[in-house]
Amino acid sequence: MKSLSQIMSSLPLPIKSVVITIATLLFSHVLVYDLMSVSFFSPMEKASDFRFSDFYTIVADDRAVSILDDDIVIVPVDGLTRKEIAHTLDDIDFYEPAVIGLDIAFAPPANPDEDPLAESLAGCENLVMPIRISSDDEGVHADHLSYYDDIITPKGGFAAVNIQGDAKERATVREFTRSFETLEGEIPSLPFALISIARPEAAKKFAARPKKEEFIKFASREFDIITPDEVAENPDLIKDKIVLVGKMQNAGDLHVTPLDNFTPGLKIHAQIAATMLSGEFIRELTPFESYAIAAITCFLIVWLNMRLWDSPAGPLVVRIVQMILLYAMIMGGTMAYIYLNIDLNFAFAILSTSLGVAGCDIYIGLFTKNGACDRIANLFKKSNKPSLNKPSL
Repeated sequence: MKSLSQIMSSLPLPIKSVVITIATLLFSHVLVYDLMSVSFFSPMEKASDFRFSDFYTIVADDRAVSILDDDIVIVPVDGLTRKEIAHTLDDIDFYEPAVIGLDIAFAPPANPDEDPLAESLAGCENLVMPIRISSDDEGVHADHLSYYDDIITPKGGFAAVNIQGDAKERATVREFTRSFETLEGEIPSLPFALISIARPEAAKKFAARPKKEEFIKFASREFDIITPDEVAENPDLIKDKIVLVGKMQNAGDLHVTPLDNFTPGLKIHAQIAATMLSGEFIRELTPFESYAIAAITCFLIVWLNMRLWDSPAGPLVVRIVQMILLYAMIMGGTMAYIYLNIDLNFAFAILSTSLGVAGCDIYIGLFTKNGACDRIANLFKKSNKPSLNKPSL
């Protein structure tokens, strides 16, 4: 009867490679998903909030090519008084923008009777004012943030200024949603409310998409940012545009994105609106597709390693092929992300491919002639062999 070592060592090369690949994929899955979920590792998990798509975004944004968005303008009002903000809104409204999105929460004025801001807010055409979505034991609520919310009904309505990722401290912002379900009803996000008014056809196409959450296309996109004093000098930048008004230097509204650790929320809203308008939505790989890519690449490395394991140049050839494969995955993934809007997440494939070589070493060490299995079997045979000594009387 053949031993386990003889059976495993006599398997055809493709079958050996399949066995090692399956074992490697299972171990890779445990390493990635189970160990990282242990609470002891939570600080490391938090610190390693990085995805392959972040790398693609950085590479794409680092190119010389950049697009200046024709639909969106940002007007920062940092350091301005209420009176100056009121004048700025009046100037913007005078030049007929398609819509104005306000991302400022105002406290009660010192003297309500001498406050020009209320009149300016009420007079703006297509003004969208901010609210925030929060949750408690009773459910999800729409919280009004500003003093003016109770005395003004903006012509463009109210919209949520929540940034995806706010629930986790310093979490990287990558996704956005078009609306929020609350006890008061469905509340649109600020970017979706803006394009619904300014570009209703684009909003209709986006709303027809089955996914409620999408990835923000950060890379290679710039916006016109004009100061309040420059509004009157650039009427062409205001007319029929989506104008975002808010603060760019508010420490409480800075977020981590793939490109920057301190991105203003106002600029993120601009990026989200631009993503909706462009229709450049990122498609993620399904779990099956990720596993399929990992299985194929791991099998190729395992097969090659087993094929050349007793060759003097075998280890060198395998390492060279590994480097070529890694380079091909990185370059191919970057090109797919930039030109096809596909997020080819090769993290699992790279991990399993690296561990596949170690799996080959373990397989060879266990099942070759005089390997670990043979030695263990011989030890058991010796321990079970009957003694030749005659029993004493």
